[in-house]
Amino acid sequence: MQTVFDSSVTKKYEIAKSREWIITNGLGSYASSTIIGLNTRGYHGLLVASLDPPVRRVLFLSKFEEEVEAGGRKYLLAVNKYPGTIYPQGHLHLEQFRFERYPVFVYRLGTAILEKTIFIPYGDNTTLTTYKLIESDSPVKITISPLINHRDVHSRTREDSRWNFTQSMNPKGVEIRAFSGATTMYLQSDIAPYTPTGTWYKNFVYETSAERGEPESEDQYNPGFFATKLEQGYQVSILASLRNQQTFSTEGLRYREMQRLRKLGARIAQADSFFLQLTDAADTFIVKRKSTGTKSIVAGYHWFGDWGRDAMISIPGLTIVTKREDEGKEIIKTFLGYLKNGLIPNTLPDSMNKPDYSTIDAALWLINAVYSVYYSTGSLDFIREVYPKLQEIVGAYTQGTDFGIRLDDDGLVRGGTESTALTWMDAWVDGKPVTPRNGKPVEVSALWYNGLRAMERFSKDLGIESDEAEYHAGAEKTKVSFKEKFWDAEHECLFDVLQDGDRGDKKTRPNQIFALSLPFPVLDESDKAKWRAVLRTVEAELLTPVGLRSLSPFDKDYWGQCTGEATARDTAYHQGTVWPWLFGSYVTAYLRVFSPDSKNLSFVQQLYSPFKKRMTEAGIATISEIYDGDPPNLSRGCISQAWSIAEILRSYSQVAAQIFEQ
Repeated sequence: MQTVFDSSVTKKYEIAKSREWIITNGLGSYASSTIIGLNTRGYHGLLVASLDPPVRRVLFLSKFEEEVEAGGRKYLLAVNKYPGTIYPQGHLHLEQFRFERYPVFVYRLGTAILEKTIFIPYGDNTTLTTYKLIESDSPVKITISPLINHRDVHSRTREDSRWNFTQSMNPKGVEIRAFSGATTMYLQSDIAPYTPTGTWYKNFVYETSAERGEPESEDQYNPGFFATKLEQGYQVSILASLRNQQTFSTEGLRYREMQRLRKLGARIAQADSFFLQLTDAADTFIVKRKSTGTKSIVAGYHWFGDWGRDAMISIPGLTIVTKREDEGKEIIKTFLGYLKNGLIPNTLPDSMNKPDYSTIDAALWLINAVYSVYYSTGSLDFIREVYPKLQEIVGAYTQGTDFGIRLDDDGLVRGGTESTALTWMDAWVDGKPVTPRNGKPVEVSALWYNGLRAMERFSKDLGIESDEAEYHAGAEKTKVSFKEKFWDAEHECLFDVLQDGDRGDKKTRPNQIFALSLPFPVLDESDKAKWRAVLRTVEAELLTPVGLRSLSPFDKDYWGQCTGEATARDTAYHQGTVWPWLFGSYVTAYLRVFSPDSKNLSFVQQLYSPFKKRMTEAGIATISEIYDGDPPNLSRGCISQAWSIAEILRSYSQVAAQIFEQ
């Protein structure tokens, strides 16, 4: 799939700087910048490598400064923001930017046309940048100066005597260590000789980081430069890698990746361009975890690792719709490997941190993911393998486990205190949860019911009649209590949480949608009037063109913009901010409430149009983590989020399948 911006966008700094691209390598590493090559975040860079995949990301190569001599003139291709100025202004020479699974920049330099591509091979901490002279009346000279670093992706660098960049020449370029004990980076070229120098470029300004209240500037080190002459039709490549590659084939690296993508695409039935773009994006989140040697899911780029809740919610869209069910099974088993007291981690461990189990719903989402895989594959062997672990989850919730999580006598799950944030609404400000939701959250009861029904099905198919009867009885009890206690007759919707004494929290939030959208709806199916009432409330107060608000705009605690420094953003995070991943559940609920006839399917299909447009804004060919609650619902947070892509893809696939059946 291809997204194209012409000079009407690329030459307008204020517009182009807000459009970002990212490419990944299946290890949690990435290359990312804007469509004009301006780094607006400290997270941007051409080689940001996970040293403990998929976490511990380190910036090695920030960017290249390029100078081209063509037709007797010198052209600078880079774009940098410094205090009070923009220099160089290479975007003024940028005729076109294309994203076709990797970024392509086309520069017009007098009568010459130069094309630059950036590529990151799968499973390899390597970035390949290629410059090809498409047209020219005469040879051109190109000088390429790398700006390098060696820092954690969250931090910033300043020139300091403690930095000690050492360079060792090799036949293709240079080996560089930023300091004693640092990971070596190899800078190599196929045809351009390297000349070592050594100078600091100081005070780069990161505009987007500044807007977020993050450190807004830093220094980068230039160790030397590559230089060569090119004739029309010829190209030069620069390889930045964490391994020494004495020889490399530019076309060979690209060919292998294109072959991998074709094999993945071949599993998908013929689909439209939006579906294919979503499946391309889905591939960027599936990674291999070094500590287990198995697959996992990165929650979002640029800064998230692999999170349990996010991964389980994402499995149906990222792996089942894309016909990667075996990877879905593997991801489930990755997290089951960390099962403790019936809980899976919200965040998996890395070299610095232990797993964090403070989540009331992640293990229940896992049961839902297992059911989704089973529903798709019919693999009873998989169910037989994970069944004991699933029993452990249900048993721990029933008997009581960490964080006060336990099944009450009424068959509803409660958990948490005023000092915990166990649901997906888990932001903290000044050491306190913004939306603690302690008690009985509505989606947790829906998930618990869903889990019991799934276990009833598993035990039936495994021939374990005693378990089947037990899970059936538990589910029926939960359903009766849910109907009695969660219905808010005054507002004709569901309470968000049952608090002490089962007092209902009347805040209008999107969590009630899961009572309709999960495979086994807990809200009594015989009362379709209540189904319609819930849907009307969600539509009237929460639905936007890019997802559901996390709180009604009529609420006194509503925040319409998720901007500013961390405290303001975290306060707004679940207090009105729009979450695209919730849109998938809205669509599923809508098609349950209303018959999926051609008229309704046509209506729902049109609801995806804003997402198609948003995939040309903010993160190119992907969907953001969040959007402002107030119009025009500007993109915020991560530019590329796993469950945003997963749930849009899952629900869009559901709509497409039902259209096909018409």
